[in-house]
Amino acid sequence: MTEYPDIFKKENLTKEERKCICNQIMTTEIHMEQLILKHFTDEDFRKVWKYKIGGGVIGGKACGLLMARKLIELNLPEYAGYLEPHNSYFVGTDVFYRYLVLNRCSELKAKHRLLKEHFQETEELTNRLRNGVLPDDIREKLGEMLDRLSASPIIVRSSSIMEDGYGNAFSGKYESIFCMNQGSREERLEELEDAIRRVYASVMNEQAIEYRRKRRLLDVDEQMALLIQPVAGQVYDHFYFPVASGMGCSYNPYKWMEYLNPEAGMLRMVSGLGTRAVERTPGDYPRLICLDRAQASLRTTMAERHKFSQRQVDVLDLESKKLCTKPLEQIISLLPAWQKKMILSHDTEAEELLAERRVYRNVLFADCQGLVNNLDFVHMMRDLMKMLETAYERPVDIEFAVTSPAEGVWKLNLLQCRPLQAVQSGQVHIPEGVDGEFLFDIRRTSMRRSKEERIDYIVWVDPQHYYEYPYSKKPDVARLIGRINQHFEDTDYKLMLLVPGRIGTSSPELGVPVTYSEISQFNSLCEVAYDKAGYHPDLSYGSHMFQDMVEADVYYGAINDNSKTRLYQPQLLKQYPEVLGELCPAQPELAEIIKVYDVSGQNASLILDSKEGRAVCRIKGA
Repeated sequence: MTEYPDIFKKENLTKEERKCICNQIMTTEIHMEQLILKHFTDEDFRKVWKYKIGGGVIGGKACGLLMARKLIELNLPEYAGYLEPHNSYFVGTDVFYRYLVLNRCSELKAKHRLLKEHFQETEELTNRLRNGVLPDDIREKLGEMLDRLSASPIIVRSSSIMEDGYGNAFSGKYESIFCMNQGSREERLEELEDAIRRVYASVMNEQAIEYRRKRRLLDVDEQMALLIQPVAGQVYDHFYFPVASGMGCSYNPYKWMEYLNPEAGMLRMVSGLGTRAVERTPGDYPRLICLDRAQASLRTTMAERHKFSQRQVDVLDLESKKLCTKPLEQIISLLPAWQKKMILSHDTEAEELLAERRVYRNVLFADCQGLVNNLDFVHMMRDLMKMLETAYERPVDIEFAVTSPAEGVWKLNLLQCRPLQAVQSGQVHIPEGVDGEFLFDIRRTSMRRSKEERIDYIVWVDPQHYYEYPYSKKPDVARLIGRINQHFEDTDYKLMLLVPGRIGTSSPELGVPVTYSEISQFNSLCEVAYDKAGYHPDLSYGSHMFQDMVEADVYYGAINDNSKTRLYQPQLLKQYPEVLGELCPAQPELAEIIKVYDVSGQNASLILDSKEGRAVCRIKGA
């Protein structure tokens, strides 16, 4: 975006000069710095400078994206024809500093670092960040960037120096804002500036602050860079979206079927924008793909495959200039035949039943089966992630989108890459013949590593009372769990949470709508089936909340009412002290729904055996 500085005009940079450039424009984080210096050429650094706006570094997310693309270029040239070219821009961390100063935020930001959780002016600081003005020279550079980009949608993403690194992921903690990028230059620039303000303001959102607090990062100066990317996709009528999107893990931390190989990695895919692949969406089910057995499915019948499929599609509406959700049926009619084959399947059983009544029509559902059947795609995703895992020396996760501009042609757009926390398994032994001490004994429902961990308190939500509680009041249950969570902040107590249905759903009729900040102190979480009220676990593999649990080494499991659950005996808890009233006094009806059992001193523990795919909660007694 600007003229190259003199150092870039040298024909060959020295080792010291390359390190200096890396630290000035990309990162000072030691692991990423080593990867960059090992693989980047002088020309690669020049390209970063060319697409950079403002001073400072480009942040963790941008570095991860560039590093992953470079590693693919070097190590997997055979897949070059499948990859979309890189066309992102970067706004450096110094622009954030200047924004803070210009809008009188610097003192409040410094005060927040000093006072930490006792800071009382969060709303004031958020308002100033949300409604500030950008420096004139940066506005000019942003306008030049828009002139270079075509008038198709873009996305403004956070790229803080702590984000997507070896220590912290910050999955979903900061905003990512879509810009339709339509209309006059002034309208496009105004929309872009507003998106930047929203991302800057997200450094003060509750989830981000709780994440930093949990990892003792409130003292660290948060430096926010931005990654501005064209949105992968194409125009369908007045909508814009890719054929499919998703996330992938090079190591599948949770083995949901007995014969899956965790080392092969997994994908979580949806049709349309990837927002539905990384967020918990009520009534919708992304396609889970284990890359050693791509065809294997939890759903064995056609009826189950249809029931547990995607019903809504996230798209950009270029007319209303909004991200919106549309029924699958509306989107199907816009797709060319070859794209339908990539993401849709026929419910042949339903079609046959209709035909018996002389009703002849297609019954389609979205499960990305065409991509699952595409061996080139499956092999590429597996090879790509294993190569990145080798280079990063630990498992990675990625975000991607797939487009198909013509029949028989598909392209992958790699949007993000970050290393995952690597934690070693321990040696465990689950005793036999002590069923009377097991709260639960379950198999093949979420397993990360073998370990044994003590449990001090078990928070149990009564499924029948929760079901009978008025719908409008159900979020109060989540808020009380948040108060219990807060009570145990900065303590060494180990907590387990058992709730009916889904954890973190936005639909209270499906489960308990807690946020991550309301359960951040729990070291084990279980979704419990309760058929009588229609509560069914649905572990959200690959979502942002899932990534938080993986990173924090939290056990996340499901107590189903099928063969995967050998034992579940919640009545055992009644012999231990119930202490909700002592911890967080609540109104009587909530005290009927939420029970907090004190099992400290009772030799209670969670035992995970990843080899057997088995999880046991044992309470030996005093």
